[in-house]
Amino acid sequence: MRKTACRSKIDTQESLKYNQAMKSKHIVSVLGCFVLMLSGCAIADFRPYSGAQQNWPTAPGAFMETNNAVPTYFGPPSRPYEVLGYLDATTAPIRRRGVVRFAASRAKQSGGDAIIVLQEGSQYVGTYSSGSAYTSGSANGYTSGNTFYGRGTATTSYSGNSFPMFAGRASVIVIKFKP
Repeated sequence: MRKTACRSKIDTQESLKYNQAMKSKHIVSVLGCFVLMLSGCAIADFRPYSGAQQNWPTAPGAFMETNNAVPTYFGPPSRPYEVLGYLDATTAPIRRRGVVRFAASRAKQSGGDAIIVLQEGSQYVGTYSSGSAYTSGSANGYTSGNTFYGRGTATTSYSGNSFPMFAGRASVIVIKFKP
């Protein structure tokens, strides 16, 4: 009986080591999948303006950023301009804070001198969920004829995570300053 009890203790220790290793592997795999999923693409839909140019609104001052590919205005600029088109930008969740920077980059590629931000924010795009379970057990006892006499134990461990995902969204007007 003593030998069986020692074996049970060893089985339990091995089980715990295996369980901890599985948890570590699970965490690494979840983080790896999460990073791969979130580092996806960014999309920009450009719609050119069609029609006669107007005397578009200007203002004596506006909030702006100058650290993007083109100047980024959060209101009408002070100089006269022409509207080249409307740009709707969407970025992957991991890049959602850079959606205006992405829109400015696309505006420059479209020939724009600046952008006017109409709307900036985020949009729920889904939930990433992952989980795993591990069960280990051991039994000790003896048989007498066709009957088994003994005790057994089982342990189940579960680990799971869920993360909401939000993509970056921005709507901007692409403009070209008049000479």
